[in-house]
Amino acid sequence: MLMHREMMPVREYLDFRVEVFSVHAAEWVVHASCPLGETRSTTAVPIDRARIDQLVAELDTRTISAGACFELGTLLGGLLLPGEVLDLFRAAFPANTDPSQGIRLRLIIRDSWAASLPWELAHVPLTAAGESTPYLAVHPAVSILRHEALPAPQPMLEATEGPLRVLCASARHLPGLDPLNATDLAQPALTSLAELHVERLPDPVSASSLEEALCTPWDVFHFAGHSLRRPRIDGTQMAGLAIADDRGENALLSADRLALLLQAAKVKIAVLGTCNPNQGLGEHRLALGTFLVEAGIPAVVIMQFPVEDSHAAAFSLAFYRALSAGASLDESVADGRRTILELGILTDWSAPVTFCRSTRDTFFTRRGDTASGHTPSYRAGHAGMGPTEDTQGWDVLRRLCEQWEPSASVDERTEITRLTTLRRATTGPNSAHISALVKTLGEAYPGAVPENELRTKLHLLDRRKLAALVREANHNLEEENRNELSRFIIAGPRPAEASYRLQRRPVADLIERSPTAHGKLDYHLRLAFGLYDVGDYKQSTAHLIDRLESSHRNNGLLTVPEHALLFYYLSKSLLKLNRYSELLSVLEGPYRKLSHSVLADLEVERLHVAGVRHRHLGELSPAQTCFERAIGTLKVTPEAAREPAVLSSLGDSWVLLAQCRLEQALDHSMPLIVREAALASAEDALHKGTAQFTELRRVTGVATHYEGRLNGTHAYTTLVSSLIRVNSVTAAMWDQALRFAEAGFTPERDRKPFGIVAGKFALSSVLLACARWHCLARDGSGSTQARAHIAQALTLLKSLRTDHMEGRRVHLGPQFEIPKIELSTRTANELAARQDITSTDLWHEMASREAVWSPLV
Repeated sequence: MLMHREMMPVREYLDFRVEVFSVHAAEWVVHASCPLGETRSTTAVPIDRARIDQLVAELDTRTISAGACFELGTLLGGLLLPGEVLDLFRAAFPANTDPSQGIRLRLIIRDSWAASLPWELAHVPLTAAGESTPYLAVHPAVSILRHEALPAPQPMLEATEGPLRVLCASARHLPGLDPLNATDLAQPALTSLAELHVERLPDPVSASSLEEALCTPWDVFHFAGHSLRRPRIDGTQMAGLAIADDRGENALLSADRLALLLQAAKVKIAVLGTCNPNQGLGEHRLALGTFLVEAGIPAVVIMQFPVEDSHAAAFSLAFYRALSAGASLDESVADGRRTILELGILTDWSAPVTFCRSTRDTFFTRRGDTASGHTPSYRAGHAGMGPTEDTQGWDVLRRLCEQWEPSASVDERTEITRLTTLRRATTGPNSAHISALVKTLGEAYPGAVPENELRTKLHLLDRRKLAALVREANHNLEEENRNELSRFIIAGPRPAEASYRLQRRPVADLIERSPTAHGKLDYHLRLAFGLYDVGDYKQSTAHLIDRLESSHRNNGLLTVPEHALLFYYLSKSLLKLNRYSELLSVLEGPYRKLSHSVLADLEVERLHVAGVRHRHLGELSPAQTCFERAIGTLKVTPEAAREPAVLSSLGDSWVLLAQCRLEQALDHSMPLIVREAALASAEDALHKGTAQFTELRRVTGVATHYEGRLNGTHAYTTLVSSLIRVNSVTAAMWDQALRFAEAGFTPERDRKPFGIVAGKFALSSVLLACARWHCLARDGSGSTQARAHIAQALTLLKSLRTDHMEGRRVHLGPQFEIPKIELSTRTANELAARQDITSTDLWHEMASREAVWSPLV
């Protein structure tokens, strides 16, 4: 019988690192290290791969005998701990008399075939006499972890004090997949654990329900269902979970999307009870676990082959009972293994595989353990570099800003020449034609080649074949040039003349893409951008600084477009965190060097962020200068002005300028004539911005999330007009302003988290201003309606605190956003508590609180 978890002593583990290399079929190299020393063993004997593969296949089909299982374990043990490595392992092995000590085999497998093997079945004689021992994975003093060696710091997490929050999702019955009858995790035996809070999503889980649930923090994510692999365009395989789409059909939640969701929810452990009906035991089954750990999830527990439902349930119950009681991840998995083993099962206990790079022993502690001294010793820290107040992260960023230089100052002509030599773009059935197409257009760059001339050179009689050839070339340029991000594209016939040309993709076009659309982008950047998109600016900043430092340290690694996106998102994240000093270092350091020497159109985005920074600091004249300069930069030829990316940037520039002028109109220290002029200027800028977004909709047929800011600014214009001259606004104008304000953050699925916060804040401001109008313009006759508006505004402001500030759905800046929300909340509370809200003096004092009436972005 297993000893009750609370009666067991806390075990501290010694790390024994084992790196496995397979040089070739006849040579097997293992390097081991631990605090006692290190050694290297090279076994120059043939590896019986055929026999191992046969036994693994029997294991996967559940036809393996006890004798064959033992044989497989012996073969694996001999490969994992050969010769001198075994001697070092025996020397490090804890004495049987010390139940508080253990040894952790941290496996770093650098061979694809070896990575697919079930090392959890390995066993070796622990004494020189060769006496019989159990399998290593079920030995009470042994833990086995898979460790992914990555060019990033190991996660060092602070232990969470209970209760342990577990989000359970399953998709057990999907069309086209074998049904699963896995026991519901929320069974009474599990939910009765005092230190465990379990929430289960409806089965089958959908992408929308999962994304909504993962908007709040969870300690553990548990999934029961199928895993899938589907081919990408480039021929590689994309792993993920099988979930339901909106119609109830099976769909793939890709590994990168899952990683972003788990990162946003601050998940520490992902437990994946998955099986794939179309693959056997192998590295692909574990690819999902490997991917999530590479993406920054601290720990992943995944099943490497299917197990009986009752055994999976038994493992889960033992695992969560131990984990919620304060046991380490190693001990919790070991408890689950031994529970299955006690059921008399031959191999199911070896199915769980633990991926973990964290140096922490204990992820969770019970309430009161810290005070009572029961918490095991550990090193506290933060995931990644983590630029928090108690780390050196900000110093690292400042140093990088001083030292960073573009790897090469290349002009477009040089870049085009390089692009035309890329033979990756010449694959496919029309490779010779594509090669000639790119060469011809490259030689003509930046001019256009008439269609008739191009068809003659390519020997194409049919113009439709030319169009098809251009489409294929574009596809190859986008999909097969890794990390190039289609910096140049082949433009089709221009409206004015039948001609073709090579055209550089605007930086704004790259920025407009969602992180998941950048399929060829550096993964760590894509992860950081995804974290930004879900409102986790602190983690996004940490990842971006880590990536910038590693690229600088290794003299490159990132392409020019990747650097452009990095500085764009880094500057925006720093702005959201109100790190104004560090932001200035980025804007005037590497961001400026890149935009001035390499990518001129990146300057517009730099000016936008710089302008908003000045506005946050109350420096309206410099802010206005930045926005006007951005507009001047974007005033290009009429043809280029029709580009969607240019339309979007220009529209946003006008809207940002309008917001700046609205704030000037709110300045009570200015004469009325100046305030009215600022308001008129804001209305003019807003009109021009609206025209750009209207044209954008006409060209693309779709809206952009920047229109949320546009709608909110329309509402603020009415608000500011009422504060300058209360009788200049009518009831119809207020109705329109309220509709604009609500459209600023709805539908929420089309808005980013921070945009939703800013939109709700805008609506609360408009409601308070409308209440003022009801009290003053109508001589107090609208006080009832005014109170209703005040109550609605207060509800919105409180929801911002509970949903976004306390719930941490999105990080809000401590110097700008949070003080504005708190001042508005205090203002609404004061108004709600007043007996008489029709006093002119009252509303005059309220109108002087400029932060209540100005935009949050």
